[in-house]
Amino acid sequence: MMKYWGTLLILGLTTFPMTSLILNKFDDKGWAFSKIFGLALPALILWSLSYLKILKFTQLNCYILIAIIAVINLIIFIKNKEKFKDIKQKWTNIVVIELMFLLLFTIWVYIRSFIPFLNEGTEHFMNYGFINKLMNAEYLPIEDIWLSGNTINYYYFGQYISAFLSKISFTEVKETYNLMLALIAAFLFVFPYSIGKNLGNSLIKDNTKKSAKIISVAIGLVTALAVTLGGTLYYTIHRLILDEPNYTYVNIYNYIGSNPETNDIGITAFPSYMNIEGDLHAHHIDTMFTLTTLALLLQYMLSDKEEGKVKKFLNPNILLLGVMLGIHTMTNFWDLPIYLVIMTVIVAVKNFIKYKEAKQKVFITLLHLVEILLMQTITTFLFMRHLYISASQVHFTNIMSPFYKLLVLWGLPTACILMDIFAHIYTLIKEKKGSLFKYINEMNLADIYVIILGVCAIGLVIIPEIVYVKDIYSSEYKRANTMFKLTFNAITLFNISTSYILIKYLYKKTNIVAKIATYTVLLIFITTFGYGINAITWATGNFKAQSYDLRSNAEEYIHEQLPEDYNAIQWIKQNVDRNAVILESVGGSYTLNARISAFTANPTVLGWHGHEWVWRAKADYSVPDAEAERWAAIFTIYQTDNKQYIEDAIKKYNISYIYIGNMEYETFKNMKLDTLLSLGEVVYKQTENYTKSPVYIVKVQ
Repeated sequence: MMKYWGTLLILGLTTFPMTSLILNKFDDKGWAFSKIFGLALPALILWSLSYLKILKFTQLNCYILIAIIAVINLIIFIKNKEKFKDIKQKWTNIVVIELMFLLLFTIWVYIRSFIPFLNEGTEHFMNYGFINKLMNAEYLPIEDIWLSGNTINYYYFGQYISAFLSKISFTEVKETYNLMLALIAAFLFVFPYSIGKNLGNSLIKDNTKKSAKIISVAIGLVTALAVTLGGTLYYTIHRLILDEPNYTYVNIYNYIGSNPETNDIGITAFPSYMNIEGDLHAHHIDTMFTLTTLALLLQYMLSDKEEGKVKKFLNPNILLLGVMLGIHTMTNFWDLPIYLVIMTVIVAVKNFIKYKEAKQKVFITLLHLVEILLMQTITTFLFMRHLYISASQVHFTNIMSPFYKLLVLWGLPTACILMDIFAHIYTLIKEKKGSLFKYINEMNLADIYVIILGVCAIGLVIIPEIVYVKDIYSSEYKRANTMFKLTFNAITLFNISTSYILIKYLYKKTNIVAKIATYTVLLIFITTFGYGINAITWATGNFKAQSYDLRSNAEEYIHEQLPEDYNAIQWIKQNVDRNAVILESVGGSYTLNARISAFTANPTVLGWHGHEWVWRAKADYSVPDAEAERWAAIFTIYQTDNKQYIEDAIKKYNISYIYIGNMEYETFKNMKLDTLLSLGEVVYKQTENYTKSPVYIVKVQ
């Protein structure tokens, strides 16, 4: 754990000069986010150079690029000494942020030590397999471990970042997996805290008052707790009020479409849910990047009204936003349109306020958006050549979620945002502030930022009720993925906006009725934080379950539940080339099938059927021919006596080894064991101390 923290501390120091200049409006000079830039920038450069086959993805090359970034930042520091003088006044804030991060990271490493396992039923195996393959890759793109002979065509920059951090911190993948989850959870507290606190600083007019400082800290803490632990009123109603005996934190996942069951199943998940679920999937990893983007957008909104000509046309903040949009594209493609819209709105509104002439407003806004898209294109150009998005059609939905369920999930934050908007409209009309444009021009910039985030969050909730992105899933799940990916972002935007709005109205001078109402709503909002606390206590058995060492070995589950496979996996790691194709059982997604490829990083002929289908579906969303062909071939190889067919298939798919274990016995009921064993040399055999059947590894001729 300390190696991880020490590595991140060094990464933060390497880019702090750059970060402090870009996030200069933040009271910690952007220290909270310097770790992200210190990690992402050298990793992104090596990502591109590896795609170009210029540099290998090695530990040494990682260090070289980190050193280059450090030297560039040292030059930045030397050339801008005058601008760094005020950092001495910010040391307290920097130290507080760093101690907060270390504390939260330690807490989450401890929590993960109770639930470190990778198991079926989630996408653990997929993400673990990606990281495993990346750790052993020389160049990018990597081979798809679940479709041998093909490069991966999914967005996997988040798993690449995990492998990059694993290499430079001298940690194994089995340790990295849970450390990365703890790291994201810690960032999900520190980043919202920084955003919330700086929103509060913008709200406060007299910084000399102690009460004012408390307000900004309160906004930061409530925002951090909301993002890290927050749920919705579903928890408050079903757990606290109704105290349902069968309540668990996972019930929220299919709340839309269940109780009562319907033919329209939605998916609802939060960062707090993912912190416990332990899935290092695209949408979860990208939260640390999306929060960084929101920080950059807050800086842009709070930036000075007048700028020099160079910065006006070549704004470092804008260029970095383009890079971040590229990272979103490669980490979780769904976040590309979401954050492009948010960026567009904030940039347009800010330039509307900043510049006086209409032509200047339009020209600078268009210029900045072009720069963002250009940087996004440059960042993703090589990656996009290997990405295939099968889900590209937008359809109108013919069914909507029950209105009362939408109220349970999103009613509270939506009401807070609408209340704040109506309050501004009321002020505009009652106090005769003039035109709407003039009023917006005089508004607190933090208020504008929060309203934009809130309105975008409402939009993300509404969109799946109108349209959805078509994919391979059946009619009852047709809009599940769209709802999942959009509302996953919506709750973070909601939590930032709601935390600020509620505490803002406690800070403002209002009548006693308004104060009581605000305190009541804030209290209700805080009760939703119990969702995360309940999830932690439930998953850890109230911290009475067995706790493993703080490295949290991610392979412990398969070690305990499938010891025969675990022993064979360790043998493969030590004795088999990582590029050798190992044939194993094939099956549906979220199963134990493809566990050998996931834990060894050796490619297999076909892994999870559903996932490969999603990644490579035809234009009509049917199963790709190559996958259907491989599925049939695998079943035939294990169950036929026709050695000529098997030999032809072995040659076609470049199979080096055939694995025979418990899953293979279960999947292939008519397995021809003698035929399989006769195909070559039995290089591994475990016939003692097994629970079901002997395990064999055959090296085919």
